[in-house]
Amino acid sequence: MNTSSHKTVGDEQAAWNEAHDRLRDFLNTFGLGDHAQVSRLTLKLLDQARELRRQDPSLDPVSLAMAQAQKLAAEWFASNLEMRDLPPSELLASGYVALLLSRAFRAAPEAFLTEPLPENLKETMRRTLLVTGPDLKISSMTPREFDYGPMLDLARTTWHRWNAREIIIALLFWTGVYFVFYWWLSEAL
Repeated sequence: MNTSSHKTVGDEQAAWNEAHDRLRDFLNTFGLGDHAQVSRLTLKLLDQARELRRQDPSLDPVSLAMAQAQKLAAEWFASNLEMRDLPPSELLASGYVALLLSRAFRAAPEAFLTEPLPENLKETMRRTLLVTGPDLKISSMTPREFDYGPMLDLARTTWHRWNAREIIIALLFWTGVYFVFYWWLSEAL
């Protein structure tokens, strides 16, 4: 009995089982609510991945199944949200948010990933679609010296030397200002 062939078959079966589990988890994130529909979609996507694997046996079943699911979801979002110009990752994110916010597929999970989608479901998803601003552009934020101008020189020459005579003059000046305002305000009232 050849144990290496059994090990290879066992490894492949484990990979397909993991692909099934990941597909099911991926589809559950869309909040469909119908476990039977999630299972049907999982098996449909798994069959498509098996067909692609027959064409190229070097591909990993898990990666292949997830790539197929993401591609199908991105195409479905692109056609139903009319956002064909976005890259697949942004399309998936925008579609996912629109789908979850619309909650339309909690009542009609059988319509998810099907063509053609009824107009009322398309409109419900489009109304909840979030459109963001321009793309974030990364720029350099290196620290630079801040120029305080002549204030820095004035502050350095004033505060770095203490002169008792100047402090007494400043205190007498502000005391005089206080008493003048006090007298002026008490006369005005």
